[in-house]
Amino acid sequence: MPEKMLMVFAMIFGAHLMPYSWLYLSKSYFVFSIAVPVLALIVGLMFPPFVLAAVMIGVEILFNILLCLEVRHLAHDGTKQS
Repeated sequence: MPEKMLMVFAMIFGAHLMPYSWLYLSKSYFVFSIAVPVLALIVGLMFPPFVLAAVMIGVEILFNILLCLEVRHLAHDGTKQS
């Protein structure tokens, strides 16, 4: 079923984030490592691939924003402790 390959790629992408949550002690990586594969599975089974692609673009934008906020928070905490 080649039309489901996008769903498989999205699930693999999401699952590979789990080690980074441990490595960087990041809540964003942890949450998205679980949410992305589950969301990709649900959307990928219920909708055509272009909808999954659009949803994943939105998820990645949100993920990047949350990572930026997390880094800013860490930088802000680091300046307090110095």
